[in-house]
Amino acid sequence: MRKALLISLVLVGCRTVPVGMTSAASVGAGAPRGAVEQMLVAAQQQDLQAIAAVWGDERGLTRERLDRNELESRTFIMACVLRHETRKLGDPQPAANGRVFITAELKQGANTGEARFIAARTGAGRWLVSDVDLPALQNKGFCTRPG
Repeated sequence: MRKALLISLVLVGCRTVPVGMTSAASVGAGAPRGAVEQMLVAAQQQDLQAIAAVWGDERGLTRERLDRNELESRTFIMACVLRHETRKLGDPQPAANGRVFITAELKQGANTGEARFIAARTGAGRWLVSDVDLPALQNKGFCTRPG
């Protein structure tokens, strides 16, 4: 009896959400700074799905255009490089084509680095992170593997 109850509770708590079936409100953020913040929180938590839910451009989510293996590889790299203990975001700055630049200063272990994020607004009015300067952080020692 206990075993059946435990299995029932586990099954009730588990659910699968197909890619592309999320609501528009759960994709991206209402403001450029919010999109960058969401990506950084997702990286801090090493949540690849949350990174994919805020990564894209005016055309929508990148996860809708990449095959699963490539998406997983790229989000894994982003999670590794963007993992941090502390962060400080700069003020949004206008960029070309309605995009916005936001600089983030991150601390990962003994390393401190600054990266530039670019946020883009979708046709639905949500903001996504379209690009981040990962090499700037990698050059500062972020996400290095011990020899």
